[in-house]
Amino acid sequence: MRSWMVLTLLFANLLVGQSALAAKSQTRERQAKKACLSGDYAKGVGILADLFMETNDPTFLYNQGRCYQQNVRYAEAAERFREYLRKAPNLSGEDRAEVDKQIADCEAAAAKGQSRNQVSPEPAQPAATTYQPPPAPTPIGYAAPPVAGTPAATALTTPAQASLAATDVEHPWQHTAKWVAAGAAVAFLAFGAVEHATYYGKNSDYNKKNCSADPSGCKSLADSADKAQTLAIVGYGAAAVATGAAITFWMTDSPKVKPAERAEIGFSCVPTFAGVACHGRF
Repeated sequence: MRSWMVLTLLFANLLVGQSALAAKSQTRERQAKKACLSGDYAKGVGILADLFMETNDPTFLYNQGRCYQQNVRYAEAAERFREYLRKAPNLSGEDRAEVDKQIADCEAAAAKGQSRNQVSPEPAQPAATTYQPPPAPTPIGYAAPPVAGTPAATALTTPAQASLAATDVEHPWQHTAKWVAAGAAVAFLAFGAVEHATYYGKNSDYNKKNCSADPSGCKSLADSADKAQTLAIVGYGAAAVATGAAITFWMTDSPKVKPAERAEIGFSCVPTFAGVACHGRF
């Protein structure tokens, strides 16, 4: 029974830790995307570099190139795309050709900008001076690199490969609810464990007591043991329900994906004499 309690506690702690890591990663990726789109490419590229160092996922190198490209830093963008090709050697021929095209476009745009800066016409008089701003970059979406085996024209990525590719779906109340549910699960689990220990203590005292000499004391111990057992079952059951709710809120708080990629989860719990039994399916 003690080993079952320890495993239950470890499961609850693991759930809370995974939820915290997932929320932290999503928050940093949103910060990088916002910085790149608002023109602060140095901050965005720095966050993506940290994420690459932590996960070793070359997708973040590709997104660094996209960040530079969106901010008209074509030379840096081409270099990041080349680094992505070096770190992702298993790309298909079509996907590699798509990235090579991005590099060629960036190099052409960088060369065009350099030639414009080198030509500086000297006007005859200030009145004839005209200013011609550089062409604005073509609006492009923040997309992840093409996935191997997918046609370049319709390349799609999963959130695990590049969560910056999809539009984040904000769920403010789910985000708060998952932490509340996780905290409630830990609290209920601790409450159930305390009552479980109380039950064993009262039951042990009852077995050791001479009931013939003190019947009222034995009855009090029996009532206390029954009450502690009931509260332990209630605590374990509430912890299981709160855990299931936390998992549900965590799933619904994730970025929106295509219906074919959406996971389904089922969770059920049944109180037993010694605690609670839970089953899940995916």
